[in-house]
Amino acid sequence: MQDLLNAAMAGVNLPFTLLLGLVVLYWLSVIFGAVDLSAFDFDIDAEVDVDADVDTDVDASGMSGWFAGALHFFNFGRVPFMLIITVTVVTAWVLAILGNHYLGHYSLGYALATAIPILFIGLFAAKVVTTPFVPLFEQISKEAQPMDYIGQACELILPASFTQMGQARVQAEDDELLIYVKTAAPELQLPSGTKAVVSRAAPDGSHYLVRAYPEEDPPERSTVL
Repeated sequence: MQDLLNAAMAGVNLPFTLLLGLVVLYWLSVIFGAVDLSAFDFDIDAEVDVDADVDTDVDASGMSGWFAGALHFFNFGRVPFMLIITVTVVTAWVLAILGNHYLGHYSLGYALATAIPILFIGLFAAKVVTTPFVPLFEQISKEAQPMDYIGQACELILPASFTQMGQARVQAEDDELLIYVKTAAPELQLPSGTKAVVSRAAPDGSHYLVRAYPEEDPPERSTVL
């Protein structure tokens, strides 16, 4: 154990040991609830055309597409970012400890020459480890997305107006859910039991704005001459 500690604290291994320490600190923060598992996650909003012809003139958009494709290949944006980083760092740390001890004999030149290859090996290891979990995290992400009620019919169970918050029952797949609603038009008042259509979400996201269901639209007033 003492030999492992000495190897981990050796100068050629210290950068990877520090990275490992940060990873351990992150997971401790997750366990104690200080940091969310998805705190460092990001989305890759890019379409990568793998069949595109290779051109000698590579513009910025082409480079960004290539970079996004590389991130997608290593499962970034598909599984938690820190899960990939954890596997990468742990793999790199183990390889650095073993390589510098048995092959490099703690040579600075060997450590510098193998640092980047070791990180790439760690990335490939992370891809292998995380790929089976991609469908799981995609399903979790899909279930976590808010339901889109726009355009759906609903039924008022509590009256609503432009200023008064009401409640409506809306069908969501096989379940009936309750949402907070107000009317989209100042003159519109909807009593309980009235059908309505969800028009849009309020800017602050606290409720939805609804309009009268077509069959519930009040007849136009005729002007008596």
